[in-house]
Amino acid sequence: MRPRPATCHLSPAARGAAAFSLIEVVAALAIFVFGFVGLIGLLAPVTKSVANVEDTEAAALVADAVRARLQTLAAADFATAAGLLQLAANVAKNDGSGSYNPNDGTKNPAVIFAHPRGTVALYDTTQPTKAWYHFDHALNRLQRMPDADKYFEIELIRNETLSPAPSESAPENDNRASFLAYTMRVRWPSFTPGPGGTAIQNGFNPQGGAVTYDHSRKQMMVFTGTINR
Repeated sequence: MRPRPATCHLSPAARGAAAFSLIEVVAALAIFVFGFVGLIGLLAPVTKSVANVEDTEAAALVADAVRARLQTLAAADFATAAGLLQLAANVAKNDGSGSYNPNDGTKNPAVIFAHPRGTVALYDTTQPTKAWYHFDHALNRLQRMPDADKYFEIELIRNETLSPAPSESAPENDNRASFLAYTMRVRWPSFTPGPGGTAIQNGFNPQGGAVTYDHSRKQMMVFTGTINR
């Protein structure tokens, strides 16, 4: 006769110990899962912070590009460059208006738009289609900037202490000035990507109402500069 194989019988205490170990494993897995989910939650603010740093660096580069573009324009037509400076009172009035649309060139031609890569577009009324244009060096001609590229929205606010605006009593202020000082306000994003390759104006409320354009959603940086004759 073949001997019967030996069998292992666990005592009730041993079986309880084995079951307790399984509970510990399940608990450990649960702690790991909850911890991992929490870690993922922490990554979102970090990612946003990195994006904000990249945007502020791009805004500084765009400010340099705007200064260069203004100086090139001033060398050819100082009066046109001076016309891009807005009075602080007018900017404050626009900020307080829920209907202020910086992308309406017929009402706000002094607004400048820029792409994060540093492409700067000015509103040009001399073109067949009045819109914002930038100079394409590869094509050696002006190119219309699409809304999808209008990430940075820029206003040049005249420093009226250093560069008083022309007035009835002093109409020749700009003509006599060797330079014009300004504060450059850069806000973003002006437009964000939409479905099907479209662009959506940030803060736009298609329902209208008291606040058609909510600009409080935009980030902002301020720079200084001068237009030299």
